[in-house]
Parts: sequence; structure tokens; C-alpha cells
Amino acid sequence: MTAIDTSIQFEPSVDEKFEYKQLNDLIDQEDSISLVTQLRASKDWEEVIAYEYLSPSARAHSLTATTLRGENLIARRPVKFFNKDKTACVMAIHFGKNLCGHDGVIHGGLAATILDEMLAYITIPSLPNHSGFTANLNVNYRKPISSDQWVIVHGELEKLEGRKAWGKAWIETIDQEPILLTEATALYISPRTPGPVTDF
Repeated sequence: MTAIDTSIQFEPSVDEKFEYKQLNDLIDQEDSISLVTQLRASKDWEEVIAYEYLSPSARAHSLTATTLRGENLIARRPVKFFNKDKTACVMAIHFGKNLCGHDGVIHGGLAATILDEMLAYITIPSLPNHSGFTANLNVNYRKPISSDQWVIVHGELEKLEGRKAWGKAWIETIDQEPILLTEATALYISPRTPGPVTDF
């Protein structure tokens, strides 16, 4: 499958123009990730543009799509793949130097946020009206996530029961034999009354 341009598709502000300084290096790094190459060549996975589903207003106010984007932050959109029925998702994301809790270690709250979003990706498409909210999120931190590196985020739908969907997600290194860094499970619930529709 042809690689998709995951650079910002909307006009950046003055503070966002830094993005283009790092872009070429990150593109080269992205293309060298073995799993990304494998998924792009697979007929069982579809590459999608991260955050493309957001409206302009939602994107502008999004924590991960806009607020945390920037030099030494999340300088490039994650590379994102779905299986055919959107019950599994794989994402490659680069964490910059300025996303730390302890110096040199990615903040645990950011890891939880990324896992929560991944869990939304693999539960909401199966929920009624494609609408759902996190009801419960459990995170286990296995090893520190070093800053200024690419990681792989996986998500899988585990169980579906009416308005409830359970999933699991984890962050690992890009190594040939990946090291588990952080993992999470979650329960998502679709509201009884019509809620915001998310079409991933």
C-alpha cells in the first residue's frame, strides 16, 4: 500500500511552523520501521490518516491532534492502521523530548492518554451509533518510555455486549523483539441518548 502523507493538513500557526524543520528526519525514521513497512504491504490492514475524522473545530481543540503537536513534542501525526472490521489498530508514534514527567522519561499521563485514544479506536466502531465514552481505564506501567523515540501502540477489541465494549491496548518498542512498556484495558459505553458520532 502506498504510504500516506501524515504531515499536518491544515494551516499551521506561527508556533507550529517548527514542524517542517524536523519533518524530513521523522519521515525517514518512519519509513525505516519494520512493522510499518510490513503493514503497508499487507492486504489485511488499511493505513488511515490520524485525526482525519475530526472536524476542524474538534481538531483545533484536541489535546493530541493539536495541543501536544510541535517541536520536541509530537512533531508528526502518528502512522495508523486498521484491520478490515476495525477491531484492531496499530499505530506508530514519535514522542519528543519535551513530553516528560521525569527527565528523559515520557509522562505516564501521556502514555495513558495515547492508550485511551487507541482503545476508543477499536471499541467505538462496534458500538451503537459509533458513539461511546470511557467508563473505566486501567493502566499498568511495565517499563519507562524513553523520550525522543518511536514506539508502537496496539489495540484490540476483546468483547462486545450491547452498549458496552471492552478492549486492550499496549505500547511497545519498535525492536524486532518488542519490549512491552505500558498496557491498558478499558470499558467503553455507548450513551442511551444520541451522543457525538465518531467515524474512524
